[in-house]
Amino acid sequence: MTKPNDKQGSTIQLAVDAADVARAIFWASQTMSVAEHDGQIALTLAKWLPAYHAPRGAIDRLAGLNFRADEKTCRWQRDPDNPYRIVVELPTDASTLKITHQSLSPTQSNQGRIVVSDEILRFHWEECLLYPADLAIDEIVIEPSLRLPNGWEWACVLDQISAETRDSGLIHFAPVDVRTLIDSPVLAGIHAHREKLDDDIELLIVADRADQLPQRREELACQRRLVAEADALFGSRPFGKYIFLMACSDQIGRMGLEHESCSEEGGRATYFSNWESSTTERDLLPHEYVHAWVGKYRVPAGNYQPDFSRMTNEMMWVYEGLTQYYGHVLEARCGLISARLTREAFALIFATYDNRPGRKWRPLADTDNDPIFTAREVQPWQSWQRSEDYYSEGLLIWLETDVLIRTASGGQRTLDDFMLQFFAPLDAEGGSKPLPQKPYSRAELIKALGEFQDFDWEAFFEARVDCIAEHPPYAGIEDAGYRLAWIKRPSEWLADDQTHHSYFDFSYSLGLKIGTSAKVIDVLWGGPAFRAGIIKGMKILSVDGVTYSHAAMQDALDDCGRTIELVVERLDRVKTLLVENTEGQRYPTLEPVGEDPRILDSILTARVSE
Repeated sequence: MTKPNDKQGSTIQLAVDAADVARAIFWASQTMSVAEHDGQIALTLAKWLPAYHAPRGAIDRLAGLNFRADEKTCRWQRDPDNPYRIVVELPTDASTLKITHQSLSPTQSNQGRIVVSDEILRFHWEECLLYPADLAIDEIVIEPSLRLPNGWEWACVLDQISAETRDSGLIHFAPVDVRTLIDSPVLAGIHAHREKLDDDIELLIVADRADQLPQRREELACQRRLVAEADALFGSRPFGKYIFLMACSDQIGRMGLEHESCSEEGGRATYFSNWESSTTERDLLPHEYVHAWVGKYRVPAGNYQPDFSRMTNEMMWVYEGLTQYYGHVLEARCGLISARLTREAFALIFATYDNRPGRKWRPLADTDNDPIFTAREVQPWQSWQRSEDYYSEGLLIWLETDVLIRTASGGQRTLDDFMLQFFAPLDAEGGSKPLPQKPYSRAELIKALGEFQDFDWEAFFEARVDCIAEHPPYAGIEDAGYRLAWIKRPSEWLADDQTHHSYFDFSYSLGLKIGTSAKVIDVLWGGPAFRAGIIKGMKILSVDGVTYSHAAMQDALDDCGRTIELVVERLDRVKTLLVENTEGQRYPTLEPVGEDPRILDSILTARVSE
């Protein structure tokens, strides 16, 4: 994993003490040469972080800054045009700069994602690293060390060069450049399970309690099959070793972040201990693993920059949409969930985006910008504003692409074959170290697709990505042997998702979703609930004179053709609203059309025998 550099003048020693889990504080110290700097040095914290798709560097957590050059305290100030850039005044002929500071990680969820509890710790190097702002990140060498709580299990893809006793918790890593360091997070915990998925791939699972770790071999066998199915899809790997860093916790924040040689997954504490009901979370590991090829090894050109001061979110319908597609496909192929549940997930995805009124004014491509200006905060009218729709509507685009290739080639070619050709390294490139990233442009992608399968791909993607599209892609479902149908009770996939995430979805009958404590968590723009005056955040007190429950709402919907009386509360006001009930209960599913074999079934079928 080591990528050292000969420019010793830019080497930085970084030591972080992450053992203070009681207060969730990371204590950092740095030492660097400043002999080549005359009078001042500009330092920066990473601003644009890969995988965050936005300028989310943790500058707000940086505190206690102290700069000393040759034992003299230095004045410093922020660049008024860029608060991530800190200018330090140096004494004449200064040779060495020492920095101490802290990164104050969130202690409550309203401060940000919690990454430290009494049992689990996630550590990201970028939160504690200040580096020269005017050097390319690949030219700066870091010598990192980290202290963890005594006796905790941990994992990181960096090469370890020395450690004190296990109980000391101090680890020294081999020198790496800034890009590699920031792409190499650490996961540690008291209650841990370590599983070798093959000779080069490891899964570290930490949990709030020991009984929340995997108890049955089949749960881990699925993860092993995931690796095998990905190998069948891509043929070769762009990394030498790989680690899944998975936390099952209700204490630290849930997440999914891709990295070059590892990934971070955060699921509910009951992911393994209540395996039967965690179905709608199980695409998390497949999704992040696919990113090793799609997004990390082959990366849209705007996402790959010489430093972390800027980045663009171009082609998120590829970076995330294609990954979302193959995350679900591999999830079915490796047996994490059944093909039937995957089809039900696809039905829900299509129905959701077909009921996005915001598509009448906003093209899919523009949603690439959402992580930048919404910071993934809750929106008042998501169906009208649109959100990061490139994930799942992107999935539908790539499903249609796959079906089109299979149909046009008479079954001789598939999107799998293109993945092997465009997103995977050549066998000869593989080795024990991660491969350099290979940026690509949209023009290069479309050209490669055209050479692979003759078709007007430019017009195809322009219509679905760049233009106003009245409906999301449906041909990938229809031409694959299925059609959207409506049923009177939630599908198993939707029922599991509702249970797992504590909501009930009345989107396709009344145009609203209800969460815990009878609170409205979403309202469809222009739908019956919208027309009645219901907005997000209201609490429903009663349905037709009966105290609110999901069952009471279902009963009211079953009496179709009349209005439903809802008593609602918002702020300090209570009022009665009448909602039209013309559809009754409606939930999406897919039903087969025609005879076997069906293309969608073939797509979801395992490629690797047991």
